[in-house]
Amino acid sequence: MQRQRQIGPFTVPAIGLGCMNLSHAYGTPPPPEQGERVLLAALDAGVTLFDTAALYGFGANEELVGRVLQPHRQQITLCSKGGMAGVKGEDGVTRRVIDGRPAALRRNCEDSLRRLRTDVIDLYYLHRWD
Repeated sequence: MQRQRQIGPFTVPAIGLGCMNLSHAYGTPPPPEQGERVLLAALDAGVTLFDTAALYGFGANEELVGRVLQPHRQQITLCSKGGMAGVKGEDGVTRRVIDGRPAALRRNCEDSLRRLRTDVIDLYYLHRWD
């Protein structure tokens, strides 16, 4: 039996899947189809804790996670982070912005809910202090 951990009201496996590298960092991310296969393989292997963030791929990671995991939403614990996100500047270039103010977190969370295709993010936390 897999070890379990308590995170607030959630009992989750000790091992979850951090989804960042499916859309962000560590070199060129894999194509979305490969990311989808990784997420589904994780589900098949019994992973029920998935962690993403508004920053990862400037929202692309949450879109991938939302699209693939929406049909399984009741079986998973979904985590995301705000306070650090991609913001399009006046020059049209999207850049990482660290902003932990309440209004920015609310905007990040609303954007994340839409991208994740859910009305609840089980664990939502501050990505980085500003």
